[in-house]
Amino acid sequence: MIFSQPNGEIKLEEEAHKYILTGHEDIEFTSVTTCISEFFDKFDKEAVAYKLVTTIPKYKGRSAEDLIKEWDLTATYGTAVHKEIEDYIKLKKAPEIDRAIAGVNWLNKYLQKSDYDIFSEVIVYCKELKIAGTVDLLVFDKVNKKYSILDWKTSKEIKTDSYKMKTGNKPETNDLLDCKFNHYALQLSLYRYLLEKNYDIMLDDQLIIHLDTNTVHGYLTPYFKEHIVSILKHY
Repeated sequence: MIFSQPNGEIKLEEEAHKYILTGHEDIEFTSVTTCISEFFDKFDKEAVAYKLVTTIPKYKGRSAEDLIKEWDLTATYGTAVHKEIEDYIKLKKAPEIDRAIAGVNWLNKYLQKSDYDIFSEVIVYCKELKIAGTVDLLVFDKVNKKYSILDWKTSKEIKTDSYKMKTGNKPETNDLLDCKFNHYALQLSLYRYLLEKNYDIMLDDQLIIHLDTNTVHGYLTPYFKEHIVSILKHY
């Protein structure tokens, strides 16, 4: 089936980060990111920041408040990078931020591999589960008839291991290390599950595109379908 992007039936209120479905405004959707985060211990940035500045030599002389502010600025920067890439795809507006420029250059090279249709910032949702999320990029290879989803990430690093081999905090995720790679892979897996179940399209792969300071790396992630099915039993 050829994907058809929903025409305004659901929208995201950016400030409140709230999804609103036309005709069903009473539904309170849980975001994909929030859904996955509930199966791992919450990141307590105040406690972590305090521990870093009091025990790690690298952070000596800094305050916890200063470190938290830096993290918040990093998150804001990531949002700006996403917006510039979206504007390039939808409006052909040239990006100005370094990592957005790198992302656009990477994307243009990626698109040379075949003949693609691309859909940016695609909102996927399920009324029954009351879950919604935004896919950074859905790509359809018209030659090979294959779909892929791509997720832009601007974090400093994408760890594949966890502190003291810590895992998820519930039975559904206690076999997965509590690390960014697995968090992101689960998010992509949930997007994929929703697309395949509710939109009747089959995906070939799912990728994290890490926009680092000087380089861009693409990481194929596993499809954690069994984990997602187990997680969704709570919804």
